[in-house]
Amino acid sequence: MKEMKKTLYSIAVLLCFSVFWASSAQAFWVWTPKSKKMVNPKYAAKDTPGEQFDWAMKFYKQNEFERAAEEFKRLVQYYGDSKLAPEAQYYAGRSYEELGKYYFAYQNYQKVIEDYPYTRRLEEIIEREYNIANVLETKEEPKLMDIELSMSVDRAIEIYRKIVENAPFGPYADKSLYKIAEAQRRMKRYDKAIEAYETIINDHPESSLVPEAKYQLAFTKYEASLDPEYDQESTKEAMEDFKEIAENTAVPGIAKEADKVLDELRSRKAQSTIKIAEFYERQRKYRGAIMYYKEVVNKFPGSDAAEYAGERITQLEKKIKK
Repeated sequence: MKEMKKTLYSIAVLLCFSVFWASSAQAFWVWTPKSKKMVNPKYAAKDTPGEQFDWAMKFYKQNEFERAAEEFKRLVQYYGDSKLAPEAQYYAGRSYEELGKYYFAYQNYQKVIEDYPYTRRLEEIIEREYNIANVLETKEEPKLMDIELSMSVDRAIEIYRKIVENAPFGPYADKSLYKIAEAQRRMKRYDKAIEAYETIINDHPESSLVPEAKYQLAFTKYEASLDPEYDQESTKEAMEDFKEIAENTAVPGIAKEADKVLDELRSRKAQSTIKIAEFYERQRKYRGAIMYYKEVVNKFPGSDAAEYAGERITQLEKKIKK
């Protein structure tokens, strides 16, 4: 008798659970003839693209941007061929931008351009991508043992490059290239910075950024010459570029700065040559030393280095005669 009661109790519990589960399942899952599968109405698209767009926009206007992004993307997922799809994809990007999820915003904006290139919002999207890249490029990065973690900068560079690819001769192409150069230079990737500056000069000769790009190109070569990982040919190239800028630029401020850096480069080059001459002098190879001292006198006349080199030439010539 006791065993029978326990069995009946267990059956009653199972029946209650089954009823509860059935009612819950009925509340959250329904059969849809369109997809021919069970779906949760909470995550199902509305019956028409217009209804789905209005549903998503309701959350957007209520500043519920996370939900809005989900609903706009759901419209694209279910009604990708609808006229409202590019607009929904755009507003998914706007929603993420409002949330401060800038890289997600960029990805959704870029999807509009790639999947719906006829969108009326092309120019606006490129401008928004440019502004997002600016935010990421200037974002304060955490540091690990004084080494900057470059994720935001690299993402900014990715977006700037995509802008150039989207509209190579649009109003943000030269600006994006300049930003790429600045970011690469900041990360001490001098070769890539030089490449970006040269692209501005060669592909956008009418850009107002060309004079500054020429100056920064020369200065980047100079910075590269200070880095032991780069060969000293960079110093020579930087000197040639600064000389051309100083002589030909129409911007007085840039010409003045070019002259200043050129003097410094000449001084560094002269000192480097003097060190070679002094090495030969210590080895008592006086004729070799004189050759390098004369190079300083001829290439850097009027400088302190040239004056010193002239004095050494006189002293060494006396030693040779003896």
